[in-house]
Amino acid sequence: MEFENTIGLETHVQLKTHTKMFCGCLLKTGCEPNTNVCPVCLGYPGALPVMNKEAVKLTVMSGLMLGSTINKHATFDRKNYFYPDMAKDYQISENGNPLCIGGGVEITKADGTKKLVRINHIHLEEDAAKINHYATTSGVDFNRGGTPLMEIVGEPDLADADEAIAYLTALREILVYAGVSDCNLEEGNMRSDVNISIRPVGSPTLGTKVEIKNMNSFSGIHAALEYEARRQRACVAQGVPIVQETRRWDPEALETASMRSKENAHDYRYFPEPDLVPVALSDEQIDAWRKLLPEKPEARRARMIADYGIAEYDAGVLS
Repeated sequence: MEFENTIGLETHVQLKTHTKMFCGCLLKTGCEPNTNVCPVCLGYPGALPVMNKEAVKLTVMSGLMLGSTINKHATFDRKNYFYPDMAKDYQISENGNPLCIGGGVEITKADGTKKLVRINHIHLEEDAAKINHYATTSGVDFNRGGTPLMEIVGEPDLADADEAIAYLTALREILVYAGVSDCNLEEGNMRSDVNISIRPVGSPTLGTKVEIKNMNSFSGIHAALEYEARRQRACVAQGVPIVQETRRWDPEALETASMRSKENAHDYRYFPEPDLVPVALSDEQIDAWRKLLPEKPEARRARMIADYGIAEYDAGVLS
């Protein structure tokens, strides 16, 4: 029996704001650990969040660039979990009413044909702190904690590793054009959780999904997807059940390894964030932000070719 891949990406993008999502701490790389912090982003009891309007604006602009419908009544929720990188033991996120719904990214496949990769939604949240591992100890740096983070949840429309990289490349280009993020993978501005399953060719039913967490390089994502597709096919051939789980990519061994069973939404005990009012957006505000958008990169390439007679390759380089 032949199998086909079903791949979907959840891409986290740090937004290009001067301050954090819910406090006034500066966002600046290269500082000494735990120097750009305050009671809010350190999770002190009684410290109250204040929403960053610029982060809302940049998320809406991203949605408009990607063809999303803007939700004029978005709400924040608490996502509860215990981990050293989240001092207050919950993350403020958007679960039920995200800012942007739908949309898509057009990619060019290896055979030159176009394909639309759909987006389910885009929600806004705060980033976790960064855990640094040393020889015998680990340290938590809360300078990154509270950074405005946009999560772009794609539909499982990708068929292989090449399409996944084409999608991420096109998505990154659009976001950089819009000026919403630097999308610097080395600095962690852009990271992806990769979901992959396999199913018999032509089957309408999705297979058991495996998630590979926090991939921050295109080469790593490509290698991890190719390995995981081979591993899942080998499991089926050997009669070993594929379990829903979270795995990590080992770049030295060039293989994935199991981390934990996959959590579901009920495991996080989502409930409405009591310290934040809903985001109320007017048509006038959305239209004002729409006017700030640049020409899309694919439209610019087409215009260069049509209006100036520039070759397709050269238009790609220039754009």
